[in-house]
Amino acid sequence: MSYFHSLSRLDFLGILGGMGPLASAEFLKTIYEYSLTGESEQESPRVVVYSDPTLPDRTQILLSGESEPLLSKLIEALHQLSELKARRIIICCVTSHYLLAKLPADLQERIICLVDIILSNIIEQKKKHLLLCTTGTRRLKIFSQHPLWGQAKEYIILPDDSDQQTVHNMIYQIKTNGISIPVAYQHAECLAMKYNADSVIAGCTELHLLSKFSINGGEFQAKQDIQITFFDPLVHIAQSLAS
Repeated sequence: MSYFHSLSRLDFLGILGGMGPLASAEFLKTIYEYSLTGESEQESPRVVVYSDPTLPDRTQILLSGESEPLLSKLIEALHQLSELKARRIIICCVTSHYLLAKLPADLQERIICLVDIILSNIIEQKKKHLLLCTTGTRRLKIFSQHPLWGQAKEYIILPDDSDQQTVHNMIYQIKTNGISIPVAYQHAECLAMKYNADSVIAGCTELHLLSKFSINGGEFQAKQDIQITFFDPLVHIAQSLAS
């Protein structure tokens, strides 16, 4: 079961980034880390990145009910990626997925939905995962109103209100390079242990930086010396491109 249509290296992939810029830049790096395996670089994927940090704050604008400025800028950026012949497009911001249904049909069909990837894989894994995401994503019910939520919810743990605020603040610190990745990783690790989760869902693309830290064997670990694992849709995409 998967809502994710497989990619090939022949697909021209578009990335709409800048939300925040560090995460989408790291995602591009991840794609090539998985695809370059000592063979010819000419066999690696073609990718174009449109990084626009000026896009309005997604949590703030969507919770205010004034989504039109964000939607307009999203459509403009996606059209530019389409004009560059990007066949499939990834929007590196889960909160902005709230607006996918409002995109023109020709753009919708190009989008690889990160929520589709997360929920379909969680259903297959059948393990307890702690969902870390922005408060905007939680309040807008981007996961809980998805068609797969009914099957996935028994495997997903949501932080309580206090911990959700802590997660949201941490994500925004990651966006602005205001917290070191090892320290942010420790916070995520402690939350996973608190909620007795087998893994953490990177429900915000900023958490790709923590996921990569974990994959790369980050030197920092909590006192319990237990390294958490992540389900990260951006890593999943990079692995699919490499296969």
